[in-house]
Amino acid sequence: MGQHGATVRDIASVAGVSAASVSRALRDPSSVSDRTREAVRGALVRIESGGREGNGPEMGAGLGTIGCLFADATSGPRFGGFDATIWGGVARSAMSHGTEVLLINSDRRARGETLAEMIQSRGIGALAVRVDVGAESLLDEIAEAGVPTLVVAHRHDHPSVGYIRVASRATSRDAVSHLINLGHTRIAFCRNIVPDQDHTNRCLGYREALGAAGIEADPALEIGITADAEGGITAIDRLLALPEPATAVYFADPLPTIGSLRRLRELGLEVPRDFSVVGFDDDNARVLGSPVYTAVCQDAPTLAAMTGQLLCRMMRGGGDVPPPRIDLESYFEVNQTTGPAPR
Repeated sequence: MGQHGATVRDIASVAGVSAASVSRALRDPSSVSDRTREAVRGALVRIESGGREGNGPEMGAGLGTIGCLFADATSGPRFGGFDATIWGGVARSAMSHGTEVLLINSDRRARGETLAEMIQSRGIGALAVRVDVGAESLLDEIAEAGVPTLVVAHRHDHPSVGYIRVASRATSRDAVSHLINLGHTRIAFCRNIVPDQDHTNRCLGYREALGAAGIEADPALEIGITADAEGGITAIDRLLALPEPATAVYFADPLPTIGSLRRLRELGLEVPRDFSVVGFDDDNARVLGSPVYTAVCQDAPTLAAMTGQLLCRMMRGGGDVPPPRIDLESYFEVNQTTGPAPR
């Protein structure tokens, strides 16, 4: 992370663990113990709140406002799940530094006012942005405002715009390979119907695993769904109605995963004896029900804490702080919803 945020040594000192443990926890959370992972997460939160550096609320005075701009079709006013965690992390950082958070809707611009002018007129000192594929072009317009900007969960190569995200392509490939090793060949992939970079990368991992195993991709097994429980229910109905039904599925969102397990129970199918499910998890959704589902996981609370900390540092440094470019790693966790393919 270097000068763009708390260093590994900073975090290690607060967490009471080694710098090597911190590095492993940030890159591959599954490689360290739960205790170490929680210690690192707690250290990030304490550093964010000024507990180590003495950055009390007075440090935020006169710095301006942190803006949260939702320019995608799935976060915005819903603020559920992943987005709620991210915006919560930003808000906690803003409060700890004595500044405010302003939510910005790019679709509600004042007449004749560009997006850059809107950001400047509201006294935004740093900006967190969520985009999907359809709104990515806005980032070039945002860059013109000259405000320190951090894109969350989306990689962008503009030289004056930073990003922080969790990579999930390789882990998705591992998840599908796990199903293939269990004997499944009719494996479906379900993504958000609104395309974004994260879901595209998870789909690429899915296809790569099939290709490596010599399994031809079937377009009927790639389904776009709403990122809610109803989307998971709909997906199961569609997959089981195929002339050659799927025997396993990988969902790229948590809520459809939960909906799919409910629908399978309603149909009298036993998981994983009759059908295997791999889901996605931003925090702890996989352990809140029964069975605990096998999942590709990202540590959204840690991502949120780092986002808030970075925005406050960027705001303090103005244009003198280089845009951070941070790739964290997801991890694959085998639980109770994957088993051998049914005969």
